Amino acid sequence: MATTAKTLIERDQSQPHRQSSHMVTVALMLVVAVVSLLFAEQVATGWLPLGERTNISRRDLNPIEIVTMVGTGLWGLVALWGMVSLARQEIATSVRRYFHDENVGGTPVAVTLATILLLIIGVIGLAFAEQVLTGWLALGERADISRRDINLLEWVTIIISAVSGIAALRTTWGLMQRDRRAWAWAQWLLLISTLIGLAILLNGMFDIPSMVRSLGAVADNLPQTQELIAPGLVIFLSSLAVYRMLTAEVETTPVGALRNRLAQTPGAGAIIGFFAILIMFSLASDLFLEQRSVAGLLATNITRGIVAIGITFLMISGEFDLSVGSVFGAGALVFLVMMTEGLPLNVLLALPLIVGCATILVAGRGQLIAAKAGASITSGAARKSTIVTVGAVMLVAGIIIMVIGVIAPDSFLGQMVITSVIPAVITALIFCGILGYFNGIIRIKTGIPSFIVTLGTLLAYRAILLVAVADGRILRYADYQLPPPYVWFNRYLLAGLALIGAVVIGFIGFSLVRSAWRSLQSRREKAKEGDSSDFRELLLVASFVQVILTAAATIGAVVLLALSAYDQLGLSASLLEVSFFDMLNGRFEFVERDVNLRAGVMWWLILVLIFQFVLMQTRYGNWVFAVGGNPGAARAQGINVNRVKVTNFIICSMLAGLAGIITVARLSNVDPLMGDGLELEVIAASVIGGALLDGGYGSIVGSLLGVMIFGMLQTGLVLVGVDARSFSGVIGVIIILAVIVNTAVGKVRK
Repeated sequence: MATTAKTLIERDQSQPHRQSSHMVTVALMLVVAVVSLLFAEQVATGWLPLGERTNISRRDLNPIEIVTMVGTGLWGLVALWGMVSLARQEIATSVRRYFHDENVGGTPVAVTLATILLLIIGVIGLAFAEQVLTGWLALGERADISRRDINLLEWVTIIISAVSGIAALRTTWGLMQRDRRAWAWAQWLLLISTLIGLAILLNGMFDIPSMVRSLGAVADNLPQTQELIAPGLVIFLSSLAVYRMLTAEVETTPVGALRNRLAQTPGAGAIIGFFAILIMFSLASDLFLEQRSVAGLLATNITRGIVAIGITFLMISGEFDLSVGSVFGAGALVFLVMMTEGLPLNVLLALPLIVGCATILVAGRGQLIAAKAGASITSGAARKSTIVTVGAVMLVAGIIIMVIGVIAPDSFLGQMVITSVIPAVITALIFCGILGYFNGIIRIKTGIPSFIVTLGTLLAYRAILLVAVADGRILRYADYQLPPPYVWFNRYLLAGLALIGAVVIGFIGFSLVRSAWRSLQSRREKAKEGDSSDFRELLLVASFVQVILTAAATIGAVVLLALSAYDQLGLSASLLEVSFFDMLNGRFEFVERDVNLRAGVMWWLILVLIFQFVLMQTRYGNWVFAVGGNPGAARAQGINVNRVKVTNFIICSMLAGLAGIITVARLSNVDPLMGDGLELEVIAASVIGGALLDGGYGSIVGSLLGVMIFGMLQTGLVLVGVDARSFSGVIGVIIILAVIVNTAVGKVRK
């Protein structure tokens, strides 16, 4: 009785909300009817010409105009009938009973409207695919191309249109047969149709400014404005209204299912923002998705992308680093100096000794804590004493080496060491790791928030560049008249690595194909046993496609690596000479010359895959999440919280140094302000990508999307004619929106 009363109370409380939603749907249907009938009237009276109108009077209609007039007119009448029928009902509650109870007579208004609308969508989809396939509707670049030849964009359009048309017609038939699965299919198809209608509407709205510039004010060109806006408006409002009617009684709508799915993803806000910005700028400018724009977007964000990986790793563990911009510049400086002017030997020897000393001292304290927890105090104290003694000796040795090099610059310890490119890279990365270690150890030993610590080291590390590259000069590799740095690879070693890679990829691919095949077999068995899933056929097809694509990708990768090994073995020279700068960040030669696609993009994506794997699939990744989410619980589980945080500071700084090296490989110079302001950009990208400021949540893929959003805004705002000076304001708004979305997603997840 209590449960029944509670259910009745909940129904009564939800009644006003359902009535309000019902009235909104009625209003939408009224707008659809008015817009459709007005559009048909404008075409019928000749005020809205469509298609080819050469030498045709206003009173004569061409086939396109006749079809459009009849179609929109009939749909307007149907929408008007649906609106009146819906308004007479208190609440549309008959759809569920219609599909679950065969004894219910009559067809609900929502089902009737969905059947008609999906029939129209199916016919239009197949007709559109046929027109593109036969060459009557050209898409993309068609210069000097025969009508019989179909480009990639047209093939993609044909496949999507044909599949959508067939799915819509199949769903229409299912609705007519009262198939319960067709109800679920109709909801998803109408949601997709709503989004397509919204995209068409936005595309038309973005074309209005160009129309105004060429033809004059909107008020003087109402027919052209209607032609741009009306089709998308009718599709959008019609699909939205029918979707709302079909989902009035559904507990988890398609939108709700997507929201719940995104709530499980750390980069939910970044995913939404990425696709929203991508679609918006794609509709606003035809140049946005050109190869040159996409390649430029990727190439200009290599630095941000690599540094954002380390920042995200650090933010997930509950800390963040404001000094990465200075570390980025310092790493680039050390790399370039080691190949040109060199560094004093005493500095190269003393820094590792001093850092080793600090490490041993910290380890000694940890050993003492462990001894107090388990072993005897005497043995723990003895162990600590030994470790501290070794650390003190190393510290004294480091200080002596530094002092001798300063006092006697002509001595052996004062000599300048100039290295080749590989030792220079190693030295720069070690130096950046030391800077990150200082950040972490100061944070841990003093307990000062990382914001304050790294704000101080930001200024301290920036002084390295300001002192080393003084008087506003720029350190250029070309000024030293040195040959380009080359590296040499043994061809037999490369062939062996290629074969090993082929074997590894073949093994992994075989495991993935076998897993996908088992999934396909399982779905087939469920289908034979009478699986009642709404998307049974779709899941079967998806599993089959997964098997085919996985097998094809595996075979292709193995064949390419095997052919690469064969090519290396077939060459006469035993060594392969490669420009180090080109290998790190050179332009790919297989693309057109005006397409600025660089090797740094490849290294960026490889690092994303590696660190995403470490974060999500390894024990250390679990430690990072635990340390950022609940340090106390992490300590209780035996995780060394301080060690994880210091390690992440080191990783963050070394990635910043690597980004600096890759930048030098492209620019071949270093200036005192290199990397200035980079820290705020990458922190913004990480926040947009879903990382929380208080730690415990985020993903490397999310940081990738955050950087891509950053880059798309830079490129897109320029292409649509927005003043570039407003970019910072837009980024600020995006950051606030990202935090709001991430907070909302967190509430849904909880």
